[in-house]
Amino acid sequence: MRWWGHWGSHVAGSLTRRGSAGLKQELFHRHKEAQQCCRPHNLPLLRAAQQREMEAVEQRIREEQRMMDEKIVLELDQKVIDQQSTLEKAGVSGFYITTNPQELTLQMNLLELIRKLQQKESEYENAFS
Repeated sequence: MRWWGHWGSHVAGSLTRRGSAGLKQELFHRHKEAQQCCRPHNLPLLRAAQQREMEAVEQRIREEQRMMDEKIVLELDQKVIDQQSTLEKAGVSGFYITTNPQELTLQMNLLELIRKLQQKESEYENAFS
């Protein structure tokens, strides 16, 4: 059997029924149809599909960024709670676990005051060393 296998008998039968000119014409029309599918008249459809795909990707990116932002905020909230708990256990006045914005502002101001006092103490010790 030749390389074209059972297709060879089909082609041979077609050749005898329609002749090679008919097969060439049929092949030409199939190729023409295939080429028509690639022509610019499909360009608007392709652009629309690409636009939809791009919008879907952008939506997924926004959603992933939102989820990451939420995760970061939750981690920061936990860090604040851990810090409040540590300072409360250490006996630092004004520190306890809270989510009240006014109390958080007061605690941040207390931390800033402690930092500045510590800095002044360090400068004082260096001056007399």
